[in-house]
Amino acid sequence: MKPPPPAEIRAEDELAAADVRVMLTAPSRTALLENLGITDQDASDLLPLLDAAAADEEVLAEVTATANRLRAAAGLEVPEVDLAAEKDRHDGLQQRLAPGEGLVAILALLVSTSTVRAWHDARGLTREQSWEVLADLGQQMRVHRAGTGRLGLHQLNWMSMNWAGRLVHLGRLQFDLHRQRVALLAGTGSTPSADGSAPAPDGPRGPADGPVAPAAGPAPSADDSRRWVLGTHIPARGPLDPAEVDASFDAATAYFAEHYTELGAGRGVEEPAFGHEFVCDSWLLSDQLAEITGEGSNLARFAARWEMLERSRMDDGALFFVFGRRPPVDVAALPRTSRLERGVAERLEDGRGWTGGLGRLMR
Repeated sequence: MKPPPPAEIRAEDELAAADVRVMLTAPSRTALLENLGITDQDASDLLPLLDAAAADEEVLAEVTATANRLRAAAGLEVPEVDLAAEKDRHDGLQQRLAPGEGLVAILALLVSTSTVRAWHDARGLTREQSWEVLADLGQQMRVHRAGTGRLGLHQLNWMSMNWAGRLVHLGRLQFDLHRQRVALLAGTGSTPSADGSAPAPDGPRGPADGPVAPAAGPAPSADDSRRWVLGTHIPARGPLDPAEVDASFDAATAYFAEHYTELGAGRGVEEPAFGHEFVCDSWLLSDQLAEITGEGSNLARFAARWEMLERSRMDDGALFFVFGRRPPVDVAALPRTSRLERGVAERLEDGRGWTGGLGRLMR
């Protein structure tokens, strides 16, 4: 009988600065960048900075310390590394090598994949699937470049959640494992305020959904029961073809039901089977999309799939994921080359803003 998979995997050792120096300068680094989705101009800009970081003792020491935190453990209950808390200090240190933001985190992520890849293997992902999950690093660097024109990384805690092992990429969509309040899933968890805002959700918010900053949500209490759900995220990889979306949901149900069977144990008869309940907290879950792009558009059809649990103002999320910009911006100067850009820009400019929210989907 096959033994159950572990609940977590922990690194058996720590990297020394000399180990990280070898990894940053080894001939294999080019293949590593490719595996992590770092290509084109990002790869060209990053390669000389690997050598510069390896030669700077202070930068190398910080990269090593951060990498050891990231690779310490991966699993269901492993706390995520709060990279955002170190942002200002790391970005100040980065100026020794290059202007911008996110370089220390990028370098630490590069050399800390061993533990999360071992977790992926224990939970049934192939080598190719594992690298596809981790290649979201390159995707987030491309998003950063699109908005700033330079090498860097904004989505720090999104990446640390990924390195903790709770993200899977299956076809068109990404899925993360997290607990959600049962009362909220039943539609009785909270009431949005008069201005359309709502309490912070429990799960992580991804790079194509929700406000830019992740939200941890309130801590569980004795009368605040929660269950495992599949968070849904939409990477910026072309159209949201309905058939591809359906295939991703089907693949997620099949994968998680097989490889995380323990998360379905102990559920009441009225609770949905694990792997069949999805949530999505996104600026894309908006009925404004049907007005802007038409009810038959892929975006509007995706939004219409979800039963809305909460609605909230997501101006910053729409600004970032449509235009690649962060406040403060001159809204009047935003590009308006498509129906989506025009519709979002007009709402941000005239004060209507953008309303998204948290939705639930059963399959």
